Order: sequence, then structure tokens, then C-alpha cells
Amino acid sequence: MPFIRRTATTRLVAAVAGGLAVVAATVSPAAATAAATASPAATTATVPGTVPQLVRGATDLGPATTGRLTVTLALPLQDQSGLRSLLAGLYDRSSPDYRRFLTPAAFADRFGPSAAAVQAVASWAEGAGLAVSSVSANRTLVQVTGSLAAVGRAFGVGFHRYAAGGRTYVSSTSAATVPASLGLLSVTGLSTLDRVGLSPLAAPTVSFPTSYDPQQFWSFYDAPAGQTGAGEAVAVIATGTVAQPKADLATFEQRYDLPVVPWTTVPTGPASTTTAGDDEWDLDTQYATGLAGEVSSLLVYDGSSLTDATILTEIARWVTDDQAGQANFSAGECELLADASGFLPANDQTLEQAVAQGQTLFGASGDTGASCPVLVAENGVPVGLPDVTYPAASPYAVGVGGTTILGAPSPLREVGWYAGGGGPAVLEPEPSDQAAVGGSNLGLSRGVPDVAFDADPDSGFDVVVNGQTEVVGGTSGSSPAWMGIWARAQAAHGGTLGFAGDTIYAEPAASFNDVTVGSNIPYPCTPGYDYVTGRGTPDIAAFVGAA
Repeated sequence: MPFIRRTATTRLVAAVAGGLAVVAATVSPAAATAAATASPAATTATVPGTVPQLVRGATDLGPATTGRLTVTLALPLQDQSGLRSLLAGLYDRSSPDYRRFLTPAAFADRFGPSAAAVQAVASWAEGAGLAVSSVSANRTLVQVTGSLAAVGRAFGVGFHRYAAGGRTYVSSTSAATVPASLGLLSVTGLSTLDRVGLSPLAAPTVSFPTSYDPQQFWSFYDAPAGQTGAGEAVAVIATGTVAQPKADLATFEQRYDLPVVPWTTVPTGPASTTTAGDDEWDLDTQYATGLAGEVSSLLVYDGSSLTDATILTEIARWVTDDQAGQANFSAGECELLADASGFLPANDQTLEQAVAQGQTLFGASGDTGASCPVLVAENGVPVGLPDVTYPAASPYAVGVGGTTILGAPSPLREVGWYAGGGGPAVLEPEPSDQAAVGGSNLGLSRGVPDVAFDADPDSGFDVVVNGQTEVVGGTSGSSPAWMGIWARAQAAHGGTLGFAGDTIYAEPAASFNDVTVGSNIPYPCTPGYDYVTGRGTPDIAAFVGAA
């Protein structure tokens, strides 16, 4: 189980990633508050997300004077040592607390920030001219909105527009400041560069072996006919209007003779009319439910945008609702950028709560090989700095990599997909459940991915998009497929398994197809664990039986 949290009092990260230059100075809230108490002059603290997000070589287009920003202010959980002890007991098979998961209310009562701390943040924001748009149920996230001018005054910064890589973005031009007395963990949203990217890949014009529908995947990965996800709820983190994906799922179910799954949309912010992510939400919903065979319900958490500030609140809503034991999020960004933007520290503690409640977030490891997708990445082509994709890189999530199905006799039945994301994390620590995995794991930090599934668009997924069947690939498909498989395991064991990472690393080798051929450059597929396919692809019957 991953019980390690970073507790550095001061950390300086200099990230130069594919032209992106970010310097983030992190001071812990406790240290900052102590400094403020010791010195009346120390009235501000630098926290993650308060430094400018600037791209090297970008064109400065001048001051940004119009528009609005949504900013998420994160407060740290209380009693970190107590939380680590709790997690250890929940996933220690010899502990009397084994699998005695917390409810959201119990978690918030024990570990959530105090109501007074939240009120202090809200009062400061409103006094600075910002509107408080939401507070998460666990009291860790306070979302505020305001015009660029109002946000600039509140944080003591100006904003400019920049052009880089064929796109424009807005960023603060200097380090923002907040009162040290607030004890913030991070500030997310002071740059429109801080956003996750989608990566569903269309199949090439000439597809070399074939594509697969759910039943064909059931056969290839040995899914037991009598063990489906019946009784389990699954969730998808999405954005924009999702009316077309909902209609497409109904068409998909009819076309491939699948059970009809009830769809519930859970709005998590202002309504959005964008349809830019429809093919992603089609892929996610169709193969989450399709690989499960049958689930009781599908919850689609729907935000207004792909900004880090918005995604933070969406994931927190799924966790604090606690209505689905598993969720999928197929978008991501470079781990280093996620840390500099403040997204990583705030989201990691949200996912700690998920683990304490027995929930699992599945995340795509990315489609740019062992290089992270910085700014604008050509999906399917490794680019940028060697790093991993977040949130798949979180120790409190399950990262899913990719393979190419060849269908030949072993070892060429399946090979590692050259563009599948993976490698050792730069910042995230190794979770204890991964420490003894062996194989080619270096054991120095969090290894990505944990497991894999077909992802290459040359052996891709049959997906209904706008009513028509298309072939789509990418780890964007691997991740929801594994969530569906996990729903089968949960259903077979009464929904009691908890965080999937614990089970994945406790399973015997026979539960996986060990992929030993292929590479995502520079990491090769090897016997046992590797940075391309993790422990391997599933033998679903064996995995469910041994869970």
C-alpha cells in the first residue's frame, strides 16, 4: 500500500521540460505559519502553484485585461501520521482494521481541515474581491472565481497573454502571495497553461491487424462469463456537454448486444457546451462498462473544463460522494507541471481519502512513451522530457500502460506499445506495495504503469462516435478497460477489495500475461515488472479468482 507522503519543509524544483521552464518553491504550511508567528513581517508564504507558468521562447503578447479565472485553494489534511497509520492498518492483512474502510463523513471528521480554517480562507477571498463558488465536502478545497483584475489584486500579480507551440495562454508574471496564516497546501489556476490533455488516437488509414469490440476483448483476455461487474457502480471523470456520448453508449450497447447501463450525469460546476472531448468520453464509458460486462450504474462527473483547478474539484466530488468504488480519468499532464501548478499535492491528498474509503482512480499512463506530454505533444510519438504522466503517476492511483495485440504465438501474442507511457517518477515516492515487485523496477520512486491493456490504434477499440463506429486507440482506452475488469473483481468479492493497487501487487504472476517483447524507449519490456506494461495484461479469470 502507498503510505508515503512528501513532507519537505523547503523544496526547489527546476523543471526544464521540452521548452517549458518552471521553478517552484514549496514551503510547508506549518513552516510558513511558524515563520509568520516568529516575525510580524513574514505575512506571506510561497506555496505550490504561485509561481508563473512560463514557456521558454514564448511570445509575450502583453497584459491580459479581460476574462475570468477559477482558482482552487487547497488546505492540508490534519494528522498526517494518524492517516499513514490508518492506511497501513486498512491494507495489512494481519491488522484488526483490515478493510474497515472509512465513510466520507468519518474521514472529514478525523482528517479534514477545521471549519474555522475554511472560513478563514473564504473570508480572505471575499475580502479580496473574489467569489467563493464551492467548498469540497471534506473541506480541503475552496474554489474561488473572479475577473483577471480581481484575481491579480488578491494575489498581488499581473497577468500577460503568451503564445507558444501554436496556442495562447494566460499566466501571472510574478510569484503570487497569500497570507501565511491561511496555511494553504497549494493554489491552482493562476495560469491557463495548467490543464490536463486528452489523448484518444484515431486508427491510421492502413490498420495492420484488426480492431476489437468488448466480446473480442473478453475472449482475448479470458473473461469468465459468469463473473461480471453486476452490482458495482463505475464513474468517469469528464467535461463539457455529454449528451452525445450518452446517446452513443446506448447505440454501442445495442450494436454489440451489451446490457443497458443506467447513466447518471453529476454536474460539478457551471454548464459547458463544449463537445471537444466527446470521443474520449465515448471511449471511456463504452469500454468501462463493456469490459465489466454488466454494472449497476455509470456516474459521469461532468466539469466545465480541463483546467487543473476544475479537475481537482471533480475528482474530490467523486471521492466525497463515495457512490462508486472505482473511477476512470484518461487525461493527464507532465508530473513536473502538475506539481508546479499545485495540482499534484492537492489531488494526492484527495486520492489518499479515496484509498482510505476503499476507492480506486484508474489513470492513463499517456501516449508519448517515456517522455511526458509537455505543452503540445504529438500523441503516439515520444517527445519532451523523460517523465511520467499525472495523475497515473500518483501512488494513490493505478496507472495503466499499453500493448499492441499481434495475435501470434507467445511471446508475440502481445508486445509492449512503443508509445505507451511509463518510467520512474521524478517526484512521487515508491508506494510500499510496489517495493517488492522485482523485474526491472529500479525501486527509487513510483514506477508507472502498474498494469497494461491493448492500446495501439493498430489493434484498437471499436467505438461509437457520433453514432458511427470508429477505431480508436491509446492508453485512454486501456485505463477504463482495466476499471471495468476491476469492477468484475469487486463484484466477485462483495465490493470489499478496496484500493486496487493493493490487490494488483499481491496477485500471483499467473494472474497476468507477462509481456516481454517491446519498448517505449528507453525502457524495455522484461520478464516480470517493467516500465512499459507494469505487471502485464490481465488474465481476467485468474485475476478475479485470486483477488
